[in-house]
Amino acid sequence: MKALIVYESMYGNTHLVADAIADGLRPVAEVEVLPVEVATRARVAEADLLVVGGPTHVHGLSRASTREAAVEAAEKPGSELDVDPDAEGPGLRDWFENLLDLTGPAAAFDTRADASPVLTGRASKASPGGSDTPARRSSSLLRASS
Repeated sequence: MKALIVYESMYGNTHLVADAIADGLRPVAEVEVLPVEVATRARVAEADLLVVGGPTHVHGLSRASTREAAVEAAEKPGSELDVDPDAEGPGLRDWFENLLDLTGPAAAFDTRADASPVLTGRASKASPGGSDTPARRSSSLLRASS
């Protein structure tokens, strides 16, 4: 079995979780861990299992504006935040738009502040009541397949 783990990480936390999931899968699968910017449609199509993870920004998947805000927060004087070297490029929200017709086993995870999901939201779960965007449909498809 070939597993592909795709992650979006701003400060490295989601990257660490992706690596830990890979370590757990290695005894039973050939595993590749990729940042979202290099996870091509072809690589996803080759995988027997897709695992996708990202940070929770403003109760859901990141947007260009929240990614920019995360970089700005790290650049503020006195900040102890470091931007992950793989933070460049698109986020998962944009990436999902290219995968709408792909099917297969999948799972999703997120990283978020240490608080109730009622307060933080979850990037791995589509927000209730929102518009029907490609990212929401993809997130729903991933949850349904997992």
